[in-house]
Amino acid sequence: MLLSCTAFSSVATSQVNRQPVRAVAVETGTVYDWAFSEGVAQGIRREYLSFEKGGKITFIASDDNQIPLRAGSRVYGPKAGEKFGQLLARVDERADIESVREFEAALNAARLRIAQADSQLKQVENNLQLAKNSFARNESVWKKKLIPKEKYEASRTELLNAKESLTTAKAELATAKSQEKSALAQLNQAKVALEKTSIFAPFDGVLRKVNVRQGDYWGGPAAATSDRQREASSAMVVVDTREYEVTLNVPYYAGDKLQENQAVFLSWSPAKLLAAAKSGFSGDQVTQGVVYSVSPSINLEQRAIEVKVHTRSGAGLLKDGMHVTAWIMVAKKENVTLVPNSAIVTRNNKPFVYAVTEQSKAELVAVQTGIEDLNQVEITRGLSAGMQVITEGKHKVVNGSDVRLVQESLNE
Repeated sequence: MLLSCTAFSSVATSQVNRQPVRAVAVETGTVYDWAFSEGVAQGIRREYLSFEKGGKITFIASDDNQIPLRAGSRVYGPKAGEKFGQLLARVDERADIESVREFEAALNAARLRIAQADSQLKQVENNLQLAKNSFARNESVWKKKLIPKEKYEASRTELLNAKESLTTAKAELATAKSQEKSALAQLNQAKVALEKTSIFAPFDGVLRKVNVRQGDYWGGPAAATSDRQREASSAMVVVDTREYEVTLNVPYYAGDKLQENQAVFLSWSPAKLLAAAKSGFSGDQVTQGVVYSVSPSINLEQRAIEVKVHTRSGAGLLKDGMHVTAWIMVAKKENVTLVPNSAIVTRNNKPFVYAVTEQSKAELVAVQTGIEDLNQVEITRGLSAGMQVITEGKHKVVNGSDVRLVQESLNE
């Protein structure tokens, strides 16, 4: 049936009078609750290396390209079964080397004396056995009155002398072993003194600072009360860049949500974090870590809670000392009712949404919200999946307004 011109005009006028709005369907999905903060990434393992003895620096190691070690050079710690890692630098150690050689000679002399005393002990033991056998024979013959008493007494004296010689030989061996222990202790002490003239890499890492050069005189590190002062006064600073610790000051009102082992996403760029969030953090654009510790108190200076984060993957995206932004995932809910953040309107400090009815009218619906993340809000009461809620054009409508759905974005 064809509409009359008057009826067609009425329908067109009705469509024109309806407010254009953009709406989306209420969905079911996953929502995350976040806590945001900023901090500085630092290698968890770092050592401030210094010589324990003063002197002229006579050696600075070179890297794989035969260039003297400098900030950024990679160094290598001890391998399995080794006590020391790569030798990095050394001060003049000639006096300590001579001490080591002197005590090595004393140790060798003590061991030679042990060998001589041991040999002497074996001879004495043989002589004692011979004296026992001789005395036994002479005693048997003397009892039969076949030899004079003087010969029997001489044999008995020889046995007593052999026993005394055994006691003396054992004492000599014990003295030689004691001298060996003393020489070994002195040698180890001299080696420890020699070690104090050298710096070794404690683990695989990268040099953050090299404050000495060959030919400089080292007088010892100055007293330091902060990491910055220790870094400036140390000969070298080495950092393990395979894992970082980030110290955050999280607002105190988020403190009840924080706990150990919560997932954390880190980057120097907030834009990279936002892009990674849109992809569900499925790529390798940002560093991932976990909450390592949460302070039970509020920092008096920052009025915030100190949280330490340890990285688990993507540490190569960070640098020691880098300022980073952190997103802490404090909660996650699945299969919940969700609407975009832009759908929420506030009336008297209470949340509402404009739902689109089957009659194409805007209906103001009171809702109860739960977790809110970057793009969407959990609705715990008031809406169900499939309903249409207005996201753009809300300021143009009131409860009961006629609306017209459009696809293009509206300029509010």
